[in-house]
Amino acid sequence: MTHNIKIFLLLFCAAFVAVSCKKNDYLTDGGLHSAQTPLNTYDYLKSNQYKLFDTFLLVIDRFKLQDELMSSKTVFAVTDYSIRRYMDIRQSILRLSDESKVYSLDSLYKDMTADSVRQYFFNERYTLADAVMEPEVKEATSRGNTKCGISKRMFTIAELNADGGLRSWTQTPAFGLYYTNVRGTLDVPGVTPPPNEADVKVLCQTSGILPSSTSKDPAYDQVLHVLSNQHTFARF
Repeated sequence: MTHNIKIFLLLFCAAFVAVSCKKNDYLTDGGLHSAQTPLNTYDYLKSNQYKLFDTFLLVIDRFKLQDELMSSKTVFAVTDYSIRRYMDIRQSILRLSDESKVYSLDSLYKDMTADSVRQYFFNERYTLADAVMEPEVKEATSRGNTKCGISKRMFTIAELNADGGLRSWTQTPAFGLYYTNVRGTLDVPGVTPPPNEADVKVLCQTSGILPSSTSKDPAYDQVLHVLSNQHTFARF
């Protein structure tokens, strides 16, 4: 959690700086940054200097989802770390029966469908500013027809002070945006859900990137979020 808080504190107090995979970069104040980018969503992900989305884009290309990526009003992108986590799980399962088996990218393609990716695309626009405060959760349906929830939470003083006293960066409250994969029905706070139906909530490590758009009405422009590296792609 503290790793993600670092990112959020810098993003929301310095207007959404780009995600870095090095601790030193998190702690470097590069000044004020704009949430807007002149690049479209695909090119923005492709241009990431740390190549965090290369495998994600290969999957998008494989299922010919470039147009859907670009036309969705909200996109929750996953990093290659998330895809690696999924592949490692499948690799472990394979080796239970045969140590020589390798779970490859081709194996991933066979196990995935276009809807596996579409669950990260939405026809509605969801932003941190408009998100409801937990314990409330706004229900949503992805373009993969999966049930989801969108919410935000304010980080506690203890969380902000953890791992080096990050509260010293600013006194401004910091919020996190969450994507919830709903299993069965949306969980009710304080009520234990049925077995195997506990919702899975994922923190966005970057929120509110605004790719270029041909729309003349900003209300219809796309917003891009990036899910935590600790998320497991397509599996939750």
